Amino acid sequence: MKQFALKGLSAAILASMSMAAQADLFQIEELPTAENYRGSFPKAMNEQGFVVGISRFPTAVDIDLSQVSASVLANAGITDIDEVDTLTPEQYEYIINNVAVNANNNLQQIQIGLNAAYLYDGVTQTVPLLGDTQDLSTDSFLYDINSSNAAVGSSTGSFSPTEYTFTDSEGEEVTLTFYLRDFISRGVWLRDGQRSIIEPPETAELGGESAIMDVNDSGLAAGYASVALSPFAEERIASCTPEDPDTVVTRPTKACAHGIWLELYNQRANNIAPSFYSNSNYAARRSIYDIRGYLWQLDNNGEVISATELGTLQERDEEDQRDFSSYALAVNNNGIAVGQSWTYHPERGAIRMPAIFENSEALPVTESADYFWGAATDINDSNKAIGYLVENRAGNLRNTAFVYDLEATDDEPLTLLPGFFSGSSTVPNAINENGIVVGTGEIEATLSTVRRRVGFWYDTTAENPEFINLNDAVSCDSQYFIVEANDVTDSGEVLATALKTEEYVDGDGETQTREVAVAIKLNPIDGELNNCREEENKIERSGAAFGSGSLGVLALLGSLITFSRRKTAQKIKKS
Repeated sequence: MKQFALKGLSAAILASMSMAAQADLFQIEELPTAENYRGSFPKAMNEQGFVVGISRFPTAVDIDLSQVSASVLANAGITDIDEVDTLTPEQYEYIINNVAVNANNNLQQIQIGLNAAYLYDGVTQTVPLLGDTQDLSTDSFLYDINSSNAAVGSSTGSFSPTEYTFTDSEGEEVTLTFYLRDFISRGVWLRDGQRSIIEPPETAELGGESAIMDVNDSGLAAGYASVALSPFAEERIASCTPEDPDTVVTRPTKACAHGIWLELYNQRANNIAPSFYSNSNYAARRSIYDIRGYLWQLDNNGEVISATELGTLQERDEEDQRDFSSYALAVNNNGIAVGQSWTYHPERGAIRMPAIFENSEALPVTESADYFWGAATDINDSNKAIGYLVENRAGNLRNTAFVYDLEATDDEPLTLLPGFFSGSSTVPNAINENGIVVGTGEIEATLSTVRRRVGFWYDTTAENPEFINLNDAVSCDSQYFIVEANDVTDSGEVLATALKTEEYVDGDGETQTREVAVAIKLNPIDGELNNCREEENKIERSGAAFGSGSLGVLALLGSLITFSRRKTAQKIKKS
């Protein structure tokens, strides 16, 4: 394990602000991207150098075009599948994205998972089996790994073709094939090839939901699980079976219920939009289930010894029939968890806000009406939690990073972090035992809703703490543009996501370039912050401004949920 003086690093960073660079603070080590996947999104790293993450976008799926809807084929420029020998790169990408799990509401066509969990031990990268099967229709995720190399995450259920027969209005029997799954998701524990699955308390209709987001060194795992159907879902799903026996039902109840769940899952939190005429970029990620944060004490084989259901910041209002949930996203070695919970804003209605979970009770980070959304993403063993709060800045929703000190002796445990500039939307992902916070933040002070982001380093213990752009802490001729710092170990190593440019051949045989996401590790060295990254140099090195295309690449970095997570010394991000 590499030893590193973090105080020395912070001093070097601050001292170098006004002097020419002599060296760099980190050396970049690119971690492998899984074979047949385009992008790699790291999530967590332990002191032994084990890394878990998610590979995104499979590049070598043999698509059965006969199982793809005519509308998707037509939009891909295909009118007769018998005339297709090879898909162009553009056709392949369009079809894959439009039959993706949880983005594809047509259950009469194939479902393809975009994501596969990976484990990297410093030498070999593996794609472990998280679910009962690992076919094309499964999404799998690993979010955290502890000091015993126990990794945790989740896997979606596998879609299987199921025949459904009904009698149409003319008395003719019709048989259709639907792709259905036994459950939405399951929390998974994994170590040395051994696997354990977390079953949720409520599995009615669609098999339920569960996930493990974090695990501490004693095997205490934090996550969430479905506990009941919401009143709204009960009513909607009941309508899938009409009372009139003469009504023609053209799809099975499970397909109807899945459509209701997916509609809720893809909803946006438009009640927090800056104005009546605008939409929110925050995913509400609603469900047919009431979900609760959970703590599971696991033994050395990943089996559950005990389970603790966690509360919500408020009780559901009587007139609110929708799902009302909480989520545990991280837990420290003291058994204190942090995460997110639904609650109510006095003007905006139901919102998700950061929560601290102590003795199964959900406690607020703030009750100020200035904030409309947020999550606590990590907590270290000094009981310092980090996260973000969403507020309206100049007509746009921006994330403000915070540190919440549970051990604070005064009446102000909440400290807001400044970001790179006033109004810089900032999401912290991890805090280590030395008070170092890493994450992602905006560096362009424009009025645009899409602003370029970089990975940052912030020492909360420094006398005059500064946000450090990690692109200024590596070699100026690097081929990487660091967009997010995902984790930081106690020895000062940073796990990050970067963009780099690669070439590919398009459907016309022309060579094109695109940005792809790669996982990198930043290894600390004895150097100083460089000053050679002027704004134009950054744009030139990154291949392009960090616009909508690159944001699409980074969608996974949060998109798990509208909340975030990372771990005791390594965790996650915004929704």
